[in-house]
Amino acid sequence: MSEPNSFRRINQALGKQPKIGPFPAGQVFPLAFILFISWSIKEIFHLSWINTALFGVWLMGTSWILTGTRAWRFFSKFVVTPYFVRVAVRYESVLARQEQLAKSRRIKK
Repeated sequence: MSEPNSFRRINQALGKQPKIGPFPAGQVFPLAFILFISWSIKEIFHLSWINTALFGVWLMGTSWILTGTRAWRFFSKFVVTPYFVRVAVRYESVLARQEQLAKSRRIKK
């Protein structure tokens, strides 16, 4: 019989990041976008396929190194923080305001 404190592993993929081959699944669309950009540059500047491939591999490698499987560690540096401004507002007592309104109503009558 098994020990009460031990656990049995049901699915080995639990807790792991999804991958498509060697690429993290979160990188598929950015890498495809980089391929599209490098192909567009090839078409605009009439470059050879070797230059296009080198440029694409360089951009994809840079992207993969910067983000990798933990993209939040890189992209969290660019989150815009809110800008708070301190404003000095003159304090006005609620009771004093109510008394002032009551006096003005008495005068009008």
